[in-house]
Amino acid sequence: MMAAAGDKRYLVLGIVSLAVFAVVLVVFFTPLFGGRTGMEAADDLFNSLSKGSSYYIPAVAEQAGEFKGTEVAWKVKVEDEELGAAVARVFAAAGAQTETGAGKVTIKGDLGRLAAAAAADADALYKGDPAIEGKYGLDGRRAVYCWYEGFKALEKTARADGQIETANFAKKVMTKALEPAFNFAGIPAAKFSERLGVALFLLVFYVIYTVWYGFAIMFIFEGLGISASKSH
Repeated sequence: MMAAAGDKRYLVLGIVSLAVFAVVLVVFFTPLFGGRTGMEAADDLFNSLSKGSSYYIPAVAEQAGEFKGTEVAWKVKVEDEELGAAVARVFAAAGAQTETGAGKVTIKGDLGRLAAAAAADADALYKGDPAIEGKYGLDGRRAVYCWYEGFKALEKTARADGQIETANFAKKVMTKALEPAFNFAGIPAAKFSERLGVALFLLVFYVIYTVWYGFAIMFIFEGLGISASKSH
C-alpha cells in the first residue's frame, strides 16, 4: 500500500458516488412501498417466485400410491408430552396405530396411506386452504410440523435398518412436500414469467448497486492518493 499525490476530481467523484449510494440505501429501507421497505418488497417477490417453483407435492402424492400396503413401524423421539400427543393424533387420524410414553411415540401403519395424508395436509397448507386449520385441534403449520417429525424419524430408522427405498421416500415426503408447505405458508405463489420485468430489474439493480459502491470507494482512495502496488 503506497501513498501518492491525490487527485481532487477523483475524491469529489468518490464522495458524490458514495452519497448517492447512501441516499438510495435510505430510500430502500424506508416504508414507501405500500407500507413496506424496498428490501421487504423485494424479499416478498423472490419468496413468491421461490414458492412458485417449489410445488412438488402432487408428485409426492402420486408416488405414495406405490407404497400402499407397505407396513412400517418406528419410534419418534419428542421433546415434550404435548408434541408427542400432537404427533400421535396426526398419524392416528390417517389410520396409524400410535402409542405415547417415555418421551417417544410408537407408530405403525401403511406407509402409502400415511404419506398420502401428509401430502394432502401439506398441499392444503401450501395453498392456504382453511380446511387444514384446526383439523387436529392444531394450526396448519403445527400439524405439518408433526408430520415432519414423524417422517424424519422414519427416514432415520429405515436407513439404519438398510431399508433404503423407504428411507429415500420418507426424505422425499419431508423435502418435497412438508418443508415447502411449512416454509411458504401464507406466501402467495408467483411464476417468474409473470413477474419477469420487475425480477430482472431487481437483479440488474443489485449488480449495479454493488459495483457502484466499489467504484465509489476506489475513487475516494484514488483521490486521497492511496493505491496498492507490488513491493520492490
